[in-house]
Amino acid sequence: MKQLGNWIMGAVTAVMAVGGLFVAANSGHGVPYYGGLLFFGFAVFFVFHLIRVSSDHEA
Repeated sequence: MKQLGNWIMGAVTAVMAVGGLFVAANSGHGVPYYGGLLFFGFAVFFVFHLIRVSSDHEA
């Protein structure tokens, strides 16, 4: 059941990552641009981390 929560949190994070890209695209330049890109990068790495944790099998 814990893994289902990780997948749901990953899906929500992916949606918010796309939102960060929209913020970066609409701002043009400055802090919102780099903030949106930074948020997108963090979200991608966080989703990869959740995938690793969810699919990590202990022998």
